[in-house]
Order: sequence, then C-alpha cells, then structure tokens
Amino acid sequence: MSAPSLSILIVNWNTEDLLRNCLNSIYEDPDSAQWEVVVVDNHSDDGSLAMLEREFAQVVVVASGENTGFVQGNYLALERARGSHLLLLNTDTEVECGALGPLVDFMSAHPAAGAVGPKLLNRDGSLQLSCGITPSLATEMTNKMLLHNLFPFFKLGRWDHAEIREVGWVTGACLLMRREVVAELGFLDPALYMFYEDLEWCLRIGRSGWKTYYYPSSRVLHLGGQSTRQNLAEMLVISQRSLFYLFEKHYGRTQLHVLRLFTLIEMALRTLAWSLFFAFSSSRRPEGRQRLRAYREIAIKTLSRKSYWAPARAGS
Repeated sequence: MSAPSLSILIVNWNTEDLLRNCLNSIYEDPDSAQWEVVVVDNHSDDGSLAMLEREFAQVVVVASGENTGFVQGNYLALERARGSHLLLLNTDTEVECGALGPLVDFMSAHPAAGAVGPKLLNRDGSLQLSCGITPSLATEMTNKMLLHNLFPFFKLGRWDHAEIREVGWVTGACLLMRREVVAELGFLDPALYMFYEDLEWCLRIGRSGWKTYYYPSSRVLHLGGQSTRQNLAEMLVISQRSLFYLFEKHYGRTQLHVLRLFTLIEMALRTLAWSLFFAFSSSRRPEGRQRLRAYREIAIKTLSRKSYWAPARAGS
C-alpha cells in the first residue's frame, strides 16, 4: 500500500462531540480518500472510543491508558502515521471543504517551507489570530504588563491576514509539517506536557533555516480551548511552566530571570483585575475562583520552586 500524501494527527480527551464534528468535516472533502487520520484518545471517559469504533471505522485509533497530554499524544500518533506531510489538528476545529489539499500543495511548491498554517476563524466567522512574530522577551513583557491589546504586534494584530506571509510561528491547532523537517529537527519537545509546543517547534524551524508560512486561502473554524476549560486552573499553571521552559531552552538564564520578575507583576495585576471582576459579575464566579487559585499558585512557584521556573535544569 502506497503512503498517503497527508497524515492528520488528532489528540482527543473527553471531547466526543467536537471530535465527531471535526472528523465529519475532514471526510466531507473528496480528497480525504488520499489521506489518513490518526486519533489518539487520552483515556477519555465520555464515550469517544465507542463513537470512533461505531462511526469512523476508517480512522486509525490509538487508545492511551492515561492522559499523556497533547505532545506525548502526538508522539503516539506519529508512530502510526505514514504520510509525507503531517498535520496537527485539534478536536475543536472544523475544516472547510477544500482547505487541506492546498496546504499540502503549497508545501510542495515551496521547498524551503518547513511548516504552514491556515487562516483560523471564530464561530461567528471573524478572524482568529493564529500566527505571529518570533517570541522574545519584549513580546512577553508586553503580554505580562497586560498591554497586548494595545500593542498586538506578537500576533500581528494590525495586519489584515489576507495574504500569504512568512511568519515566526503558527498555532498548533492546525499546523502542517513536512516529514523531512521532523526527521531532521525532531518532533514536538517531549519536555512540554502541553502549551507552547508549537512556538518551540517553529523556533527550531527558523533557526535551522526552514521557513514557516501563513496561508489564508485555507480556512479552518477553531472553537478554542475546549479541553483546557475542563480544568482551567491547572492548565494556567502548566502554561506558565511551559513558557518558562521555552525561555530557559532558547534565551538563557538572564532573560529567564527577567521573565520571572514580570510573571510576578502579571500575577499581581491579574489577581487585582479578577478580584474586582469577581465582585461585580456573579455569572463568571466559577471561572474567577479557578483563575485566582491559579494566579496564587503561579506566583508561589515562580518565587520558590526551581523545578517550576527552571524545569529543564531541574530535570537534567
């Protein structure tokens, strides 16, 4: 059997209905006969595996005995994938018919392209910012001072996202990789449980001479954060640890310590903002409780736990 032109890698955790919609959107495309879809189920208890067996016999299913996280889940999918191109795709996406083939064609026509991402849309059809410049201390200082809405340069927020463009990163919600690049540079960093794995991989692409592109003619609906919301506080803590790891790995100790300082400032600002919001908005109090608990934990760990703010050194 010849290898497919595209392997679509999907990691699922308790998102049965979203996964069904995602897969239906893939198989509505006539070109899907040339692709393979590999779904790793991270020990879901919502009936996802039974749904896959009942409705999608053509999917290659890998059942993990535990919730391994997004990165390790994709490693399990990679072990089964045979395609010359690899697409990371979230369960909370729906692909427009005809969107994926042109991404593969673009990669084939541009030999220097190591990765490419499509235009992502919100549920209402509005643009979702899904690419940007290479992360740096300046971008993170802006984010942590809560100025990212005033100065949205990290996600190219002043650009209309209407043209093909070389960028520093594209989001892993829908990220097409060339298998050749994966063989050369390795796959997602296994030290990252989840979050920032896409930025870290795109950093390695750029530093190795490959290019990352944004391709707006292909469009994908992305609902965003559906698995994350199931345990928001824990996910916020993990996200900050992943950011520390990225800076420790790529930018050195000095910038890591500056990032720690601005993280503490950010936690103070967010705690103040959400405490005030908590007092006046009863509808979002459950979210507020989770956020305030996460901000407190992040601040304590950033101050006192080296295994949190320097995870690479702590694990070496």
